[in-house]
Amino acid sequence: MTNKMDVIGRGDAASVASASPAVSESLQPSFPKTLLLCFLAILLDGLDTGSIGVAGPAIAAHFGVSTASLTLPFIMTSIGAVLGYLASGYLVARWRARRVLIFSVIGFGVLTLATPFASSIIVLSILRLVTAIGLGAALPSAVAIAVLQAPVTLRAAATIVVGTGLAAGGALSGALGGLLTRKYGWESLFYFGGALPLLLSFVLLRWLPAPDEADAAATVAGDKRMAGNLKLISSLFAGSLGSRTTCLWIFSFLIFADAYALIFWLPPLLIGFGFPAADGQFAVGFFSAGGLIANLIVVPLVGRFAVTSVMRIAASTAAVCVTGIALWATTSWVWALILGAGAGLIACSVGQSALAVSIYPAPLRTNGVGFSAAAGRIGSIVGPAFVGLLFSLGWSPKSIVLAAAVPILAAILVLLLLPRSVQGSELWDVSAGKRGT
Repeated sequence: MTNKMDVIGRGDAASVASASPAVSESLQPSFPKTLLLCFLAILLDGLDTGSIGVAGPAIAAHFGVSTASLTLPFIMTSIGAVLGYLASGYLVARWRARRVLIFSVIGFGVLTLATPFASSIIVLSILRLVTAIGLGAALPSAVAIAVLQAPVTLRAAATIVVGTGLAAGGALSGALGGLLTRKYGWESLFYFGGALPLLLSFVLLRWLPAPDEADAAATVAGDKRMAGNLKLISSLFAGSLGSRTTCLWIFSFLIFADAYALIFWLPPLLIGFGFPAADGQFAVGFFSAGGLIANLIVVPLVGRFAVTSVMRIAASTAAVCVTGIALWATTSWVWALILGAGAGLIACSVGQSALAVSIYPAPLRTNGVGFSAAAGRIGSIVGPAFVGLLFSLGWSPKSIVLAAAVPILAAILVLLLLPRSVQGSELWDVSAGKRGT
């Protein structure tokens, strides 16, 4: 065990793979079922995360406050998610990924059901903070479960599939939001979004596979490495992992900042270009649809090509399309450009988890995915706030959208600093050492 952990600390991929019992070269019979259950858990995560934004105007009217007053619950949701991401590695090391995922689903289900009973914006914000901790802890644990079950050639693809649940849940919240709030009030969206996770928790308890020998070995290794000490972050910077972790965090921050800035501000930006308000809401749906389409394309690609190469293509697509929106917003091309911008940015937002999976060995993987996602969620706070500042300074919509292309270009440069050997299908493959990779 000592030799194995020393190897992990140096970031020696071939040696870690040969030492790790968590490496699987064959498809386990339970993998499809496990992947589906993890995807459903994250889909409900995305549904509950998006509900506060979808129901926001109705909530503001209910409490008799301005729409700007919703800034606090929005921010608290992102802060809670960051805390959940940061805690996920420690929690999985203590209690294993299966238990953490199930309790996360139960937790955010119960607290989502409690949301309609908030008596004020302050109480609502506190509820969203605590709820989002469960939402944040769910993704890294679900990724850890799926990756442990997946053969090495499908690990990056499995990560993308699970992460796509967030985009699918966000789209579902938008589709259901208008229907439910119009017929039954904004509270019904949270009742629906809270009941489904509780129902799913019974399914997870019954059919989500129990930890196998590989899971137990990886957990013990992670526990010895991380639990009960202050090395949650330092373990990600040991040896050659330091530069990769730095690049990964910067990439996640930049991509999430841009993606959330456009999701929140697309409606007022399009209004500034002369579009009616209804088209602004339609644009957000187009943006999300582009992400779903892109993820379906990315899944087979990450099994064959380096994750960094796939992410460079996605980010380049986003940069071109965002620039195009600024230059041709008044033409019919704008809808295709919005679709392309969503495809590139959302693919990168999900793909950063695949990058984390490709970078870290099993004992550090959940922790690595969690911290990478946390860096992204910090960006999701900073990005929209910065665009709001540009609006307050009187920048034109064209200048703001052009400025949004800058972080994407910076993210592409960061990807160029990651070694080409960062490849989801092979980095931690047992055979990598034999090939001298």
